[in-house]
Amino acid sequence: MSELSCPNCGAPVPIINKASVYAVCSSCKTLSLKKDVNLEKIGTAGELADDHSIIQLGTQGNYKGTPFRVLGRIQLKFELGFWNEWHLMEGDGSSAWLGEAQGSYYYTKLNVGIPTEKIPTLEGDEDPIVIASGRRERITPGDSFYLGENWTLKEIMKATCIGGEGELPIGFQTGYEAILLDLASEDGMFGTLDYSESPALLFSGSFAPLEELHLTGIRQEEVAYNQTQIPAKSIECKGCGASINQFSPDFSKSLACEYCGSVMDTESDDLKIIAKFDQVSRDNVLLPLGTPIKLPNFPESKVIGVLRKSTEVDDETYTWTDYLLRYKGGYAWLNENGDNWTYFEPLPGVPKWAPGLKRVFQKRSYKWFANSDSNTDFALGEFYWKVSAGEKAQIEDFISPPYMISSERTDKELFWSKGEFIPFDTMKSAVPLDTASKLRKPEIVGVCEPNPFKNRLKRNLWVAAALTAVFLVFQIYGCIKAKNQVVYQGKFKYVQTSVPNTDIGSANFRDNSFVTDVFELKGETTENVEIQIEAPNLDNKYLFFSAVLINEDTDTAYDTSIETSYYHGVDDGESWSEGSKSDSKSLAEIPPGRYYLRLESQSDFPVGWGSEYSVKIVRDVMSPAPFFLFSIFLWLPLIYTFFRSYSFESKRV
Repeated sequence: MSELSCPNCGAPVPIINKASVYAVCSSCKTLSLKKDVNLEKIGTAGELADDHSIIQLGTQGNYKGTPFRVLGRIQLKFELGFWNEWHLMEGDGSSAWLGEAQGSYYYTKLNVGIPTEKIPTLEGDEDPIVIASGRRERITPGDSFYLGENWTLKEIMKATCIGGEGELPIGFQTGYEAILLDLASEDGMFGTLDYSESPALLFSGSFAPLEELHLTGIRQEEVAYNQTQIPAKSIECKGCGASINQFSPDFSKSLACEYCGSVMDTESDDLKIIAKFDQVSRDNVLLPLGTPIKLPNFPESKVIGVLRKSTEVDDETYTWTDYLLRYKGGYAWLNENGDNWTYFEPLPGVPKWAPGLKRVFQKRSYKWFANSDSNTDFALGEFYWKVSAGEKAQIEDFISPPYMISSERTDKELFWSKGEFIPFDTMKSAVPLDTASKLRKPEIVGVCEPNPFKNRLKRNLWVAAALTAVFLVFQIYGCIKAKNQVVYQGKFKYVQTSVPNTDIGSANFRDNSFVTDVFELKGETTENVEIQIEAPNLDNKYLFFSAVLINEDTDTAYDTSIETSYYHGVDDGESWSEGSKSDSKSLAEIPPGRYYLRLESQSDFPVGWGSEYSVKIVRDVMSPAPFFLFSIFLWLPLIYTFFRSYSFESKRV
């Protein structure tokens, strides 16, 4: 470490990193350029605003195994507040940057691998046009760049340099304005194109959760960001004079009066009114400002802001309410839509596209659900940006119940968030009793509400498939084991002796019964007998048989009936047919012995007409009928569950 003297006041100015070429005197704020062993004054750094950062010069940390030390910072101000770029010296002496804004941290390095001619140039400040690869395009959030990899533009911002401190590898000018483009990749990388220099500088890295930075030597003041929040304070509305509470003065940038709709800039000492909502209503605001929220698996928080939004679809207006929650070290949103509740957190990066109009985030696939426009109808409470009336955005939702990811796109920003469905009972238990008593049980299906029939459908599918497979194995085993022994077969001819269709046994029925020769059934008592009848010449007629299998020795009879019927024709030019020329019936557990078959028949043949038919008796047959009946029994509940699940999905709103 070398220690030089300030060219303005002579105070010692330490230079720790050889890569540092600029330094700010801690005594007189002089910004100097290092030349050999001396410092040359080039300007004066402005007074830094107290943004309640926990980081300070000398803070050390370790990110993904790389130790670092904070040597300097440049502070900027943008629409949402202050933004710090902390200059880091890593363990090997190389430089890195730790961006800090709204409690989020981004670990980046200057990307020097991109040819300068590939860096897009910018034309215009308020509505910039990017000139890249010879093309001039007006850029909007969601547009893509290729700079070594594909980047998606998340935010366009104009930042004003407030000042700096410590030692830095690049210089700055207090009050200088620069356009910054925040980028994100589908691989979770974060980047910034900094147009404070030409060509623009690309800083790329990743979102760094605070707990993964392992910071030491941080500020200990009570008001340090992420430590203890500044106590709430009372403010007199500049619009109506009402006394309103500001619950999170260290976080909020604007405050909307819940009585008159005036929006005040809380960063200005005189609380200047910057916007006004024409209509303000606390009707259906189910969570009043200041309501504590204690949801399981989420940090304890408090409602500090309420937004009522709406969209129009097919001339119908749909409304919902977003509650801004503030907790120590961050913020979240509770969305109430049709009395369904979803907890949203900011999502770093841009989820990947996947085939089938899906997005993938953290190895979970989300299917596209809907897109819509949203309009901010009114706001109550405080917000981390300067909220204004009539804010519009394009919203796109992807769901994977109980989760969903949503993008909200404006002209300046593309904001992604991840939501989780909160069951009604959980929501009731997360708020005070007086608030819980006003919550209404939802009557409609939530956007990312888990489908209770989906799990049943999967369970029933697995059970049905497994039991069907088991039964199929038994069926195949039974078919292999069955003897299929033909014990009798014969051919006969049916001749009608009664009036056609006369019922067997009725007064006008003429008995046409006959018996077969005696045959022997061998084997076990548990074995069955199948009677098969086939009438190959049957044509637009039926033959019904009342069959009785009779034991010659015991006269034990086993009754059944068999019908063969076959009809066909042509209707409206189309051929049709129904029935079969053969049929069979199985008699279970027939003891071995000597048997004969008695047949009595009925038909619609005219008197004197008939048909030939054959009879076959088979011992020990494995019939497929039980297998199919069992399968129907198993799969019918599955079909029922499928339609219940489908009906549930169609009701998502």
